[in-house]
Amino acid sequence: MNDPTQTSLRCGAKTRSGAPCAKFPMEGKRRCQLHGGLSTGPKTVAGKAAISVANTKHGRYKNWREKQAKERYYRGEIKRVMPEAREAGLLKY
Repeated sequence: MNDPTQTSLRCGAKTRSGAPCAKFPMEGKRRCQLHGGLSTGPKTVAGKAAISVANTKHGRYKNWREKQAKERYYRGEIKRVMPEAREAGLLKY
């Protein structure tokens, strides 16, 4: 089995249809790129930092929940103060 001439010429992993994969394996491996897995993600801190920067929210929806909570608070305060202002005669309608 360790003889390189007896290694399979194709990947051989089962596809979704159940048939064996017909792709060639990666060099020095027994499976192709799809079934052997080329990468599981960045291994370095710099790579993880790049992912973190890419996933950081920016622009239109940054701090959206905080802004909504603040607006909700101010709307509640306005609803509370308006009747008092009408009763005090500060509003003409």
